[in-house]
Amino acid sequence: MRLSYRVLCLSVAGLLSGFALSTPALAQVAQVVSATDAERVVQHAKGETTIPVAPERIVTLHNVFAEALISMGLAPIGSVDRPSGMPSQLVDGLAATETVGNHSEPDFERVLNLNPDLILAQAKQQESNYERLTGIAPTILLDEPEADWREWYVGLGDALGQADAVKATLEAYEAKAAAAKTELQAALGEQTILLLRVREKDIRVYGGARRSGPVLYQDLGLTAHESVSMADDHAEVSLENLTQLTADHIFLMVEDENKMSSIEEMDLWKRLPAVAAGHVYEVNIEPWNQSVGPISFGVIIDDVRAALL
Repeated sequence: MRLSYRVLCLSVAGLLSGFALSTPALAQVAQVVSATDAERVVQHAKGETTIPVAPERIVTLHNVFAEALISMGLAPIGSVDRPSGMPSQLVDGLAATETVGNHSEPDFERVLNLNPDLILAQAKQQESNYERLTGIAPTILLDEPEADWREWYVGLGDALGQADAVKATLEAYEAKAAAAKTELQAALGEQTILLLRVREKDIRVYGGARRSGPVLYQDLGLTAHESVSMADDHAEVSLENLTQLTADHIFLMVEDENKMSSIEEMDLWKRLPAVAAGHVYEVNIEPWNQSVGPISFGVIIDDVRAALL
């Protein structure tokens, strides 16, 4: 007998909950405890909260929730943005959404004025404001998924009554990733890649643990360069050690243009195999490292295909 992906995810969650329902990892997956025609009781990082069975005025205080709602065919009435504005991969879906401040400092007065019937927020960002948020509307706190976002997405979809939409979105994503994986493996063989981020403070090689990492090295089956730690989010690299980045292909996120310009003038950069071969591809940090979900990850797949095929 073949189980659907959704049933499999929930079965795994159920088995694990028998061991330690209060562990941090499980607390970060929404679970429906009970439901009536009008309400659902949802377990999350702060315990159990009763929410409307079909919330219509949702405010999201992190990109990951805005992305999840859009991919379910919903749209938050309010959401946080970043200094650069709403994330480019979500901007169309957020066209009618009002900003409620910056993701690191939401404007709670704006949230209140929108009269939401549900608030979705990250535990690590808003736990200290939980009582304030629950005074405005029922609030679910969940941190973004660290590695496999699918179980997290299924749990949130169940909590919002959007299980069918989540199932369809996951199936479409899996089909897209599988098709791209076949093409990429045929074209690249064992050629290696890495993801590099140039910031004012440091230079980072991104690992396989979260966000774009699982997309690149699991969903697409790309071969990570030896400098890539599959167990970590990222590792810092000094200018002197740039010579170790001998991957065949480098995807590049640039936050400090002046610093990157200086690096590009260095002989040690110019001698890197990917640089010499013209195999360095600058990508947009917003889908690559500021959200989690099928929309952002679909953009990553598109970017990889455009660069490597």
